[in-house]
Amino acid sequence: MPRSGLEERPGDFNVTLITFAAMALFDALDGEQRSRVLLPFTDADRSNWNFLPASGRAGLPLRDLTFDQGILAHRLIAQCCSERAYAQVVQVISLEHVLRELNLERFGHVAREFRNPGMYFLTFFGQPNPDSVWGWRLVGHHLSVNFTVVNQDHLSVTPFLLGSEPARFGPYRVLGEEEDLGFALLRSLDDARRAKAIIHPVPPADFVTRTVPRIGEVELPDLHGVGRRDAMITEADRQALRYIRSHPRGIGAAELTSPQRRALDELLECYLQRARPGQVAAEMDRIRAAGDDGLHFAWAGADDYGLGHYYRIQGPVTLIEFDNTEDEANHAHSVWRDPAGDFGEDLLMRHLVDEHRGAARTPFEEGTPE
Repeated sequence: MPRSGLEERPGDFNVTLITFAAMALFDALDGEQRSRVLLPFTDADRSNWNFLPASGRAGLPLRDLTFDQGILAHRLIAQCCSERAYAQVVQVISLEHVLRELNLERFGHVAREFRNPGMYFLTFFGQPNPDSVWGWRLVGHHLSVNFTVVNQDHLSVTPFLLGSEPARFGPYRVLGEEEDLGFALLRSLDDARRAKAIIHPVPPADFVTRTVPRIGEVELPDLHGVGRRDAMITEADRQALRYIRSHPRGIGAAELTSPQRRALDELLECYLQRARPGQVAAEMDRIRAAGDDGLHFAWAGADDYGLGHYYRIQGPVTLIEFDNTEDEANHAHSVWRDPAGDFGEDLLMRHLVDEHRGAARTPFEEGTPE
């Protein structure tokens, strides 16, 4: 059986390059900027990955960087992502310019700040240094990327969230591949398999698992999006859409034909390829080692781009969710998570067990309230 996952790849020089890129950015900041950007690794805010516009965020906004510092920040993002994912991150941020104009009549002068591409917040959790445990995050409207580095050998890349508002506008279709591949898989299913894959005719307003720090055994979607009322669901819908960690919903990978299985793998790899190319095969190995026949594909909502729709891929170490329900199905969210190890939690436990022999709790757990 293949060795499992990103956490099983010591000596990957890319992780060292990530550390060097982070050090270069941190060293370029002045004292006041460092005081804003740096939090302890154990700070509870590390698991606060909500992607909505919010006041009082921790960290240093991109607008407060100089041009040269901004280039270093983008170098760090690019070093942690594939080229495609980096381009998506840049597009998500640039869509704030579009939204500012689209929202001008409704929001008035508030649109200037509410839709501001400079209001994405950079935070280091622990100072980046070789052979140390640290992490960093960039979060703002429709973007939440979270990376954890353990001793330059191990890298966690989840949660990795990208959204797009509008989902379709002129040359922009930031999550087009994620949406198209989901429809392709659904439409490849025969009637019997499709009936099993579709768990409910009504999609959730947003992710079923929301943005909880840790995914529990059972998660239910909210009745509506935060601050939104245009994609309401009922309590009965919530129960029908629920996520059950030990009992995946939808159709299992083992029940698919070979072409359908290839379509599932292509959809899965679309999300895994947000990571650096050298890490994608390793992550797929990790999924297989955990039992890739146990992956399940679930759909809710319409088989129509113009109506609300949602899908998820669920497995022991993988959760992918996609929804396009708000603004008349022109407002999409997507996320790649690890139910067993978001924010590097599994890496940290293994590191403590291996290096310190038997620590009962990870630094993440010690710093985060239950």
